[in-house]
Amino acid sequence: MARLRIAAEALAFIGAAVSLGCGGSDGTSPSKVVAANIAPVSELDRTVGVGAVVPGGLVVRVTDAAGRPVPNVNVAFAVTLGNGSAKPRLVPTDADGQAATAWTTGTILGDNQVTASVTGVSGVVKFHATGTPGAIAAISLSTKRLRMLDGVDTLRLTAKALDAFGNATTPGPTFTVRDPSLIAVDADGLMHALRRGSTTYVVATAGSKTDSALVAVLAPGQSICTAVAEPVELNVGQVMTGISGDGFCVHASNANAEYALIPFYNAAVPSAATQVEVRGQGIVTIDANAVIASMRRSVVRPSESALMPDDAREARMRAQERAEVARRIGTGETRARFDIIGGGTARAAVTTPSVGDLLRLNTNATDFCARPDVRVGRVVAVTEKAIVVADTANPAGGFTADEYRSIGVTFDTLVDPTDRRMFGDPSDIDNNGRAIMFFTRAVNELTSAGASSVYLGFYYQRDLFPKTGPSGTCEGSNVGEMFYLLVPDPSGSINGNVRRKDDVVSFTLGTVAHEYQHLINASRRMYVNKFGTTFEEKWLDEGLAHAAEELNFWAASGRTPRSNLDATVFSDPRGAAAYNTFLLFNQRRYQQYLGRTETQGPIGYDANDDDLYTRGAAWSFLRYAADRVGAGAEPAFWFKLANANATGITNLASAIGAPVSSWLRDWALSVYLDDTPAGIDARFLQPSLNFRSLLTSSGTTFPLATRTLSNNVTTTVPLVAYGVSFLRFSVANGQDALLTTTSLRQSLPSAIQLAIVRVR
Repeated sequence: MARLRIAAEALAFIGAAVSLGCGGSDGTSPSKVVAANIAPVSELDRTVGVGAVVPGGLVVRVTDAAGRPVPNVNVAFAVTLGNGSAKPRLVPTDADGQAATAWTTGTILGDNQVTASVTGVSGVVKFHATGTPGAIAAISLSTKRLRMLDGVDTLRLTAKALDAFGNATTPGPTFTVRDPSLIAVDADGLMHALRRGSTTYVVATAGSKTDSALVAVLAPGQSICTAVAEPVELNVGQVMTGISGDGFCVHASNANAEYALIPFYNAAVPSAATQVEVRGQGIVTIDANAVIASMRRSVVRPSESALMPDDAREARMRAQERAEVARRIGTGETRARFDIIGGGTARAAVTTPSVGDLLRLNTNATDFCARPDVRVGRVVAVTEKAIVVADTANPAGGFTADEYRSIGVTFDTLVDPTDRRMFGDPSDIDNNGRAIMFFTRAVNELTSAGASSVYLGFYYQRDLFPKTGPSGTCEGSNVGEMFYLLVPDPSGSINGNVRRKDDVVSFTLGTVAHEYQHLINASRRMYVNKFGTTFEEKWLDEGLAHAAEELNFWAASGRTPRSNLDATVFSDPRGAAAYNTFLLFNQRRYQQYLGRTETQGPIGYDANDDDLYTRGAAWSFLRYAADRVGAGAEPAFWFKLANANATGITNLASAIGAPVSSWLRDWALSVYLDDTPAGIDARFLQPSLNFRSLLTSSGTTFPLATRTLSNNVTTTVPLVAYGVSFLRFSVANGQDALLTTTSLRQSLPSAIQLAIVRVR
């Protein structure tokens, strides 16, 4: 290896005053040694192999302002460039003021840096090491199979020598041909055909490593699949999974056959990302706008609100809840039951308020326990399961007493029994057997003027805390199960946003169905199942809340899951009203996901990922899973998810009783295959909802994003964990087509799973 010059790079030696001891004034008392400077002892600039231990390690010396060694002060060694490591990272100086650590460079070529520092000393020392490639460990070929089609006389094979960490190293590979009568190859990997109708291997050699690529020089009339794979003829609706990325052949025996190659990234780490490269030879490019299956368009979707819920604000609230609850619930409180909630050792009886009573309720949607924003509400209705309260400062033209009562009765007869049946009973910390529905202008005030999204209402976990208890004070708690809800504002007196009665009623029922699941899930984990701070990951908690909306749709519409609901629902007044109330916003989130299936998935990339696309996909996957467990097992499926100590994927696996990975792959295929041709395996269908009909009922194009393959052109596709891509192509009548797939120019890892389907 070439050695770089040794260059000094010690940053500013800063002097510090010497502190005197508490002796007499004769100057004979001892001085206290204070660290003032840090300087390098070992070389500052070196060149070493990647992933190697730097010879001699790193050594620094710490001195005071007079240059005397300072023992027993900690030196921090931090890796500030590269992906290497310094161990130990915190080292005390010895009697000579020196501290040493071992340094292993990173695995990537280029500059590595470790910065040594001491608290209270302004100067630092920066050590550099240039990482150079290691010994040859493998050879990377651009492909393992090449084909010179009839009329093609030259092709290039590229090869790289790689070290153990995948860095290009030297010397580069040389090429030899097993059958030099078939092809010739030059030093750059350019191959020339000398005759046709046979195959041979081109061998790349670097150091002691070799690898080879099979080259087929096709004669006129030979199948493009020669020496790769036996051509497969698929029936319409046939799906093949687990196909090889090294080469898969399709044969078409009639005209206009259409296929899709579907790569799915079944990563074990939700934050993972990669790419795949797909190349088709012998294929025909299809019309990108071709409709895969005929859609029902005889029914036109009725008009609907263009507003979307403000999911971002809810996400911020849920994130704050997690932080606050984890901090506030101690071991003693997680073991407690309802007896502590009233603020004492025994829960006192609470009298249910009567119509006309005034309640003072905190509506602060930003602070968990602090700075209460108290609004006065009047009880306007008390039903079997609801206490309906109206803010006394609400705008004119709002609900009448009868309308408020009607909303309460709908909660009694629809939302409450539906959510309880699937997810379990909530806590009852205020001992009144009811939930408070507080209709307050405070919710309207959360939406700025002219915003395209609206905050429809919320439940806030702080209301499940006592005002005083083992976890401290929570002044802002309303100490009860409750919802904060939007109010009508026909004149737009609040921020200029008009809110019609009909819209607010619809928004309210959908919001309560959603928020009630959050309330049930949290209260059962806190006080019923006693899981303390083990709250569900946000993407799954939101997916369950959106599932609660859908479950209320089935109850409200009189229809049942697994009925393949299509656009005919819009010609049924009851079904259309239920759809707009409980399914519309889920449909819109799923519709957004359909445009980003490659870069979004149903599993959040971390515990806090619950964006619009993730929510749509998570809800769809949960519906698919509920359908797959079957009608008889569906209630138990929802209950398990909402009453588990586990979270996230672990919780899902327990609820479905099978590895989640295989179900995720099957669901990903169903996104494309559902309601396409007849004969699709049931594993790849979504039997409850026909979105190809629901989303195209007004004549619009189905919003699923797909790609089209072109002959002999490589298509590169980015994929995140649980991402899926749909690559469409055709094959001419009587011809074969060869499909090859790589990932980052290497053979596919097992996490990238390929399927192929014939859809026409």
